[in-house]
Amino acid sequence: MPLRKAARVLAALAILFALYALVRGLPLQRWIVAGAKLVHALGWPGILATFASIHLLTLLLFPVIPLIVACGWLYGAWGAIISLAAVVASAATSFSIARAVGGAAAAQALRERPKARALADLAAKGGLVTVTLLRLSPILPYTPSNAVLGLTPMRLRDLVLGTAIGMAPGTLLYSWAGSLLPSAEAIEHGETLDGSLVWILLVIALCAAGILGALAARRLRKG
Repeated sequence: MPLRKAARVLAALAILFALYALVRGLPLQRWIVAGAKLVHALGWPGILATFASIHLLTLLLFPVIPLIVACGWLYGAWGAIISLAAVVASAATSFSIARAVGGAAAAQALRERPKARALADLAAKGGLVTVTLLRLSPILPYTPSNAVLGLTPMRLRDLVLGTAIGMAPGTLLYSWAGSLLPSAEAIEHGETLDGSLVWILLVIALCAAGILGALAARRLRKG
């Protein structure tokens, strides 16, 4: 299990490196810079558009971490608040949709999948605390886990509060990592990442999140 968690942390770091290399080497960089400047110029509508984009992309199974990092890049410390609100709203949306359209057949299918069944059993044992620990160390990918929880008797209030509390540490870390990247204006004027310090801090953020996840996983196993 520790090896799997270490692999996830390394995979997240590899994704960040790959995304940076892609942005740096392709015309996509110019589009991203122009888009970032436009979002900033829009003010509150730009913030709402960022919130809506994160909300929608997580529902479409886009990885959560790159979105949080990007929001931190766009808005600095405020990016943590925006992205946390968006992922909590996304959790509530997928949870509510699953509960509205799911029925006995869906619940039975859930019981046939070991990981989903384990998640459902954990949800039955505890509400708010269970969700908080699951967010620190997710058993399933983000949106599918929200849908699974929607097929259990768990209350929406517990899901929302548990998601907010459990996602807050990681969101702060990843937003902080994103805020270390050069601004859109700086990139437009030719500034690039100064490898050593920035990447070291990014690794620290990912490792810290991995440690939190390992501690939460241990607590879940004991529960």
